[in-house]
This record gives sequence, C-alpha cells and structure tokens, in this order.
Amino acid sequence: MFKLHERYARIFGIPALGIFLAFLFCPETLPSGGSFLKSITVVFIFWQGASSIVIFFRNKFTKVKQTTKRIVYTVFVILVYTIVSDILMRMVFDYFFPELIYDIESLLVHFTKNFFISMLVMMLYELTYFYTLWNSATLETEKLKTQQIVSQLESLKNQISPHFLFNSLNTLVAIIPEDREQAIKFTERLSDVYRYILHYKDKELVVLSTELDFIESYLFLLKIRYPENLKVNYNIKKEALKTHIAPLTLQILVENVIKHNVISKSAPLTIDIYTDNKNRVIVRNYLNLKSIAKNSTKMGLENIHKRYQYLTDKTVEVVNDSSEFLVAVPLIIMNLENN
Repeated sequence: MFKLHERYARIFGIPALGIFLAFLFCPETLPSGGSFLKSITVVFIFWQGASSIVIFFRNKFTKVKQTTKRIVYTVFVILVYTIVSDILMRMVFDYFFPELIYDIESLLVHFTKNFFISMLVMMLYELTYFYTLWNSATLETEKLKTQQIVSQLESLKNQISPHFLFNSLNTLVAIIPEDREQAIKFTERLSDVYRYILHYKDKELVVLSTELDFIESYLFLLKIRYPENLKVNYNIKKEALKTHIAPLTLQILVENVIKHNVISKSAPLTIDIYTDNKNRVIVRNYLNLKSIAKNSTKMGLENIHKRYQYLTDKTVEVVNDSSEFLVAVPLIIMNLENN
C-alpha cells in the first residue's frame, strides 16, 4: 500500500512542486519554459535523493526507540547530499544553461531552497511512516487485547475448571483427617492461587519473584497429590528476581508438562525452573510422555509466543528432542525494554 502511495506521490508531487517553486521564485514575471524545466529537474533530483536516504536509514534503524537517531542521521546525510548536489548542479547549469546561471550572492538562497525541498520530502515520508507505525501499533494493541483474553480464558480454564477443583477438594478431604495442619496449608495455598489469577490476569507484566511465589503455591497443591512423584528444582539468579515476565507464563508451562508426562512412583517427574546467562527463565523436563495423551490445542505455547512478540523483540525458544522438553522465556527489564 505504501509503495503505491509513494509512486503517485512521485508522479504528481514532483511536477506539481516544481511548477509551484518556479512561480514562487519568479514573482514578477511568468516563468519561462526553461525555468519550469530547471525547477522540475531540481525537485526530481532532491526528491529522489532525499527519499532514498530516508528509506536507507529507515531500514537501518527499524525500532521505534531508534527514531531520534534515525532522524539525526537522515538530516545530516541529506544536508551533505544537498551541498554536493547543489555544487554539481551549478556546474551543469553554468555549462548548459548560461542564461539561467546563479548569481554568486544568491548561493546561500539557492542552497536553502534545495535543502527546503529535501526537508519537505523527508517530512512527507516520515509523516507517512509514522502514520503506518501508529496504525500498526493500534492493530497490534487490539490483537494483544484479544490474545490476553484468550490467554486468561486458557489459564482460568486450566485452574478453575471443575476437574481441577474436584481434584483439589478431594485431596483436601483426604488430608484433613490425617494432617490437619497440612490441610490448613493446602487451603491457604489454594486461596493464593485463585487470588493471584484474579489479581494479575489483566496485567501485561509481573515481577518474576511474584510469579515464582505463585508457581510455588500452585506446585504445592500438585505435590500434595503426587507426594514423592513430583520434584521441582529451582535455580534462579538473585538479579533476575526484579525482572518482569508475563503473568501466568510459568503456570502455563508447568501445566503443559503435567498434562503430557507420566507422574508415578515408578516414573517420577522432575521439573527444572532456572535462569541462564541470556537473561531468560527456563522450564525444562525430561520426557516421559503418556501413552494416551490428552488432546492438546497447543494454545498455551501459542499464547506465550504471541504475547512476547508484543512485549519484546526477543523470542521464546522451544526445544523438543527425544529426551527433554525445554521452553526459554525472555525476562523483561523495564528500564531497557520500555524506553
């Protein structure tokens, strides 16, 4: 769409601006045919040059946070291009059109006019580009809202489903006669899980330490159901605790592991949750897939991928080989990612 607009802008904009400038700088008399030709030629040269420079730096500095750098570089190179082109054009016109020769005292005036043409073209391209970015950002925001709703529904479906609640209540009923204190802890953790989901389900980001507190409560409930058969190892760097993550990310990943792997006395399941040197949090397990796996919509991992495409330019990595399944999620540092 943008290329089509650019083509029409060139076809109609170059001659129109050339004719306008010919009249603007010849206020006393009607411009001659040579003046029209010179003016249109000048506009063509600086339009082509300025637009090429703008597009070059637009492709080089693609991020929104690089806008200031892109514009500074663009203006500087256009300035240099205008100076060099103005000198070369003066030489050409002096040779081929001596009757249209520039006066020496008007050198600054003509340079200013040519630089004005280049800046006008740059503004046209930048305004079009900013409108495209704004429109894309608006559409992306709407997509994210939809994706958040889907993600929330997926998490709530996993957590507040009758199946989950039934298992949790059965576990609670079973441990009340045997260990009253454990039953109280179980009830408190169950409450923590629901409270977290209701509080953070509408948030874009949450501190990693808060997400880890939640996942510990969630895993506490699962460990009561699988006392010796479920083991979780944590290795989280201290400096990573203040970074951010999309809420319910770890729950979705752990739920995915539980859903697809055998958990039994003869085949205990171990889940590793740790951070690496690439500023990522990783959930890993060795595969022991169920022979009759539950139907998977793969919505959980898809939701995580799409949410992080919006939140950061870093990607979510999934490793699925014959022995292990690993998902590495980028941690977000607020003062760097959101500048």
